[in-house]
Amino acid sequence: MIDLNRLNTYIKGITVNPELTKVLTSASRILAFSPHPDDIEVIAGGYLSMMVDKGFVVKNVVVSDDRMSIGSMEYTPDEVMSIRRREELEAMGIIGVRDVEFLNYIDSEVPEPSLLRRDLIRITRSFKPNLVLTVDPHLPYEAHPDHVNTGLAVMQAILFHGIPRIVSEYRVESPPPMLALGATAKPNALVCIDDYMDRKMRALRAHRTQFSDELLNIIETL
Repeated sequence: MIDLNRLNTYIKGITVNPELTKVLTSASRILAFSPHPDDIEVIAGGYLSMMVDKGFVVKNVVVSDDRMSIGSMEYTPDEVMSIRRREELEAMGIIGVRDVEFLNYIDSEVPEPSLLRRDLIRITRSFKPNLVLTVDPHLPYEAHPDHVNTGLAVMQAILFHGIPRIVSEYRVESPPPMLALGATAKPNALVCIDDYMDRKMRALRAHRTQFSDELLNIIETL
């Protein structure tokens, strides 16, 4: 249950660093890593919509295939994967992101960071972002291993980005990007997305197998 009074008190207590907010709003090449289809839309759908409209370049990488996400057993895992891929592409199309890559790790079995980060280093060095966005692996009570492993692997990929002997077949041709963690318990930068909330919610509604109207109303309130 969400106590909105406590939530409002929490929001008022956030200390914002204007310089970090400036980093978010001026990043010209943004690379998002989403543990599952819809995670990035939840934490940054409005922000990414805004950055696309500014003319900046955005790429979204979906780590897992989300084959476990539809509870009905009438679908095979391959059918679920196909449905979720279509929903993700529709949602990203609404946001305006055309560059979407699917890594297709098995849902709920995304490997621990030392095994996952190789792919992430490859993508980061190739795309050359100045900002990387993902989920916060240190969020209190975060229990989903796909979220934890993705978040940690992204952090490690950025840490090792500039070390050429690590994943040496992919050359280091850009400086390490800044990192933004969404859905964090300790935010230090805020971006107003009032003009993009409708677009974010339309993107979330594209994930029609995942979100009830009640859940969407809660997300919109937050």
